[in-house]
Amino acid sequence: MLIAFAVAVLIAWWAADWWLVIPVFMVEAGVFYLVLGIVISPKEAGIPRQKMDAYYYAFWGGTLGLLGAIWLLNRQYPGNVPLLVVLFIVWLGGIAVVLSLPRLRGGNQTIRQ
Repeated sequence: MLIAFAVAVLIAWWAADWWLVIPVFMVEAGVFYLVLGIVISPKEAGIPRQKMDAYYYAFWGGTLGLLGAIWLLNRQYPGNVPLLVVLFIVWLGGIAVVLSLPRLRGGNQTIRQ
């Protein structure tokens, strides 16, 4: 995270706009946590705690990255706030469906044991 912050500061310094530190850091941290969630994917880890950690990292990493990207898009193309809000709501709905699919397919595995 320290490296991501340093890169965000360098990009903001290079662009001479210090408000870029926040959205660039959000995108970098989001990508990091999303990749971390994929690496500790629940398919490879049989322990339920690791499964929950992978879902947590995937959800919040993707959400953080999306919020940073929305911030940057709104900065580049102002006036698109309603479209960006719809994009965020679609993201939340899509990720809720994807994260609930294992429970819908197999039911609660702890009750069956």
